[in-house]
Formats: sequence, C-alpha cells, structure tokens
Amino acid sequence: MEIEHIIATLHLIPMFSELREDELRDIAALCHVRECEKRTLLFQEGSPYRGFYVVLEGSVKVFKLSPDGRETVLHVLFPHQTLAEIPMFAGEDYPAHAECLARSCVMFIESDGFLSLLRRNPELSLRMLAGLSKRLRHLAGQLEDLTAHDVRTRLIHYLLDEYELQKPGRVLPRMTLRTSKSLLAAQIGTTLETLSRTFRKLEAEGLILMKGKSILLQDVERMEKEYGRITGQ
Repeated sequence: MEIEHIIATLHLIPMFSELREDELRDIAALCHVRECEKRTLLFQEGSPYRGFYVVLEGSVKVFKLSPDGRETVLHVLFPHQTLAEIPMFAGEDYPAHAECLARSCVMFIESDGFLSLLRRNPELSLRMLAGLSKRLRHLAGQLEDLTAHDVRTRLIHYLLDEYELQKPGRVLPRMTLRTSKSLLAAQIGTTLETLSRTFRKLEAEGLILMKGKSILLQDVERMEKEYGRITGQ
C-alpha cells in the first residue's frame, strides 16, 4: 500500500483524526499491511503485547473464552476501526482473542516505535487524546445500550448506525448485515432466538423489510423518533 493511501486511511480513524499530515506521515512509516485468511488469529488472550491493528478490509472478531470453552464476543470490527490500542497505554498483555471473520486486510502498528514517536512529540499525544475521546464516547454509548435499553431499542440503534455508515451512494434506505445473525446477537447482548423474533416484529410493524442479509428501512423517521424518545437523544 502506498504511503499516501496509508495517510488517508489513518485520517479516517478517530484516534488519529485530529493529527496534522506531517504527524500522520510519521505514523504511516511505522505501519505494516498484512493480508489474512478467514480464521486467522491476530493475537490471543494473555500473549505479550506487540502493537495494535487497523482493519482495512473484511472483519475481525474480538472475543473471550471461558474455562469450559464458551465464547463471548466483545466486538466485531470493520474497516477503519482499531483494535488492541488500549493495552499499549496500560502496559498490559493482549486482553482477549482476535480472529478474522473473513479474508481480511489489516494494518499493524508496532508499539515500541509508536510510543517512541509519542515521547519525542508530546503535542501529538495531546491531539491524539482528543481523537481517543471520540472513541471512548462511542464505547460509553455501546455500554449504555447494553445496560439500559431492551433488545428492540439496541437493534434499532444498530440498524440506524449501520444505515448511516452504508448510506453514501445508495438511493434507497437499504443496508446490508455485515456479519452473521449469531454474531450480531452476541454483539448487542442477546440470543439468536430473541434477535430473530425482534426482527420479525419490526417487519410486522412495517419498519423494515428483510431479504437475506439485505434490509430495507421502510420508515427511518419513525425508527429515529422511537430511539430518540426512549434514549432522550
């Protein structure tokens, strides 16, 4: 990948969104692009920390395994999202497993070089904090969804967010599920059965129309009003 393309990609990432081009260029020099097959493990829980990743293509699942082998999905990440950046600042090992859900392309940023860059340029660190605050606000919103709202509200929020991400270039209010329903259920903190039942209810109410992984949002305004009324947003 050309250096200019890497710089443009870095600018799309919340953590780097407030940085100047010369600062992005310094970070781009530390980046290594890697093609990964489906089921490739990027890292395992407890393994020594080496650096963090940016998803460029495909998708990556971050998960934990219980002692009896049960899997709990923490996040499903898509292009321009980062993973495993927090342990770098906390001085910890990798806190979970990360596996590619499909053939993917990821960018790896090695921690030693990155931290050395931050030490040489304290102002870069301050501008990064502004970008990291965006990421933390997003995570806080996800936590609030899981703890304060029911499955219907969480699903509506997910559909509206995905629609906004996928809207550019689309004529109809249509979106595509970028993951399996079982992973989506884990992502919003419910069971596959409850998720399927909630999808059917939204269809019966005329809010959505599903065909495979394609979802037509038939009444975006009504969904936004319902979510806003419940959450106060």
